[in-house]
Amino acid sequence: MQRTLLLLLVAASYLLFAGGRTWTLAPLLTIAAAAAMVAPRRTFSFPTSDRALDVALVALLLAIGMQLMPLPAAMVAALSPHAAEVKAGIHFSAFGQPAPWWTTMTVNPPATREALGTVVLGVLAFWTARGTFAAGGSTRTVCRTLAFLGALAAVMAVIQRAVAPRTVLFLIEPESRSATPFGAFVNRNHFAAWLLLVAAPVCGYCVARLRIHPTSRGHWRQSIGQILSSGAVYTALAVFVQIGVLLVTLSRSAVAGLGMAALTFWGLGRARVAIEIERTRLPAALGLAGAALLMLVLFVDVEGWAKRFEHSFGADAAALSRQTIWRESLPVMRDFWLTGSGAGTYADAMTLYQQSRVWVGSMQRWAFFNNAHSHYVQVASEGGLLVGVPALLVLVLTAKLGLRAVRADKGEMFWVRAGAAAGLAGLATQSLWEVALIMPANAVLAGVVGGLLLYRRDPYRQEPLPVAPDMTFPRPTPARVR
Repeated sequence: MQRTLLLLLVAASYLLFAGGRTWTLAPLLTIAAAAAMVAPRRTFSFPTSDRALDVALVALLLAIGMQLMPLPAAMVAALSPHAAEVKAGIHFSAFGQPAPWWTTMTVNPPATREALGTVVLGVLAFWTARGTFAAGGSTRTVCRTLAFLGALAAVMAVIQRAVAPRTVLFLIEPESRSATPFGAFVNRNHFAAWLLLVAAPVCGYCVARLRIHPTSRGHWRQSIGQILSSGAVYTALAVFVQIGVLLVTLSRSAVAGLGMAALTFWGLGRARVAIEIERTRLPAALGLAGAALLMLVLFVDVEGWAKRFEHSFGADAAALSRQTIWRESLPVMRDFWLTGSGAGTYADAMTLYQQSRVWVGSMQRWAFFNNAHSHYVQVASEGGLLVGVPALLVLVLTAKLGLRAVRADKGEMFWVRAGAAAGLAGLATQSLWEVALIMPANAVLAGVVGGLLLYRRDPYRQEPLPVAPDMTFPRPTPARVR
């Protein structure tokens, strides 16, 4: 039941417009809470090996909650002296109205509540996934479902771009003229991040299936039959489609993340590759080269990429470059260094701090910095030390514990862990230039992938391994009596 609810959460977080609408948080939090409470002892077991990470996650939730806590106005003025100025700039009040006795550290409580809900979704998804996988019998089902959902979403996104390019899931049209909707996302970079998080562990699962169902050394027809019966071909096809559509999005940050994911997967798995498939290195290399060439022909839009790079170095792009946004975010980080302006309030703070005024013809309006185009800069601006320290601890501990978990796994699910680690490394790289994790769908998927990386098998409930075709033993035939 818990596994079903977890998969329902992944699907619903995508189908409900990726959580981009405020009203979608309530049903998503309801599903997440139900999934967690179906087996509370399993979900909130908090294994000793991950105790530091769990404490850091709780500290992160409490830190954002503290930004919402009503405090004496004098205390808020001492902790965050510039908050009152930003609040006055974004809120209208009657002339002569007395200042409130109690107020919050965040400059926009509704935006911070929405950001807190997104973080809660990701944390609950992680705890639920880790507990579900530890119980055994779920990793394969979840990976198969992710392969199917990811491929289906990728194909539908391409159809949507061809038939109704200005819509989200064929249903709604974004208000912003500059929006580039893809699938359930208004922003193509966010959709590319979702595909990256799906494709990486599914790729690891494909390798694991090939190792569990090794090909026979006999006739080539028998080998092909064994590969088809293992399902690895269909999984590989799903990965091929997901990565191909990721390239179709023309997301430069996602391509950088994909490159880091590939490097991470290769770095973690090269020792196992040298041991396990030394004799099949040449065929594997030829297969990968062929797949890369086919992907280049089918999915890479050379003209589109050329326009993207031309736009990156244009006159408007120079004024709207990430360097400009980061430079103008420095005063926010300086003035809110301790408590932050409040999770989810970067756009509110920049209404006062933004200095650049650039007219964008395609939008027919003045450009407005609604996000920092770097999750690290955005956390520093919105959270200060209060939120930034536990967020940094979560990042460091996830990397440390993930590396330990991958090295400790001696089974075939090692490849799934390596793929999960690669996906999270790719997301961390993309976050240098994007803020994909502010979307609930990406937060949920990151939590599930984190669970795939860090779960520990229950020794009393081991996940059964399928029997490989070449491990079946024929019945002995009786000797012929002469």
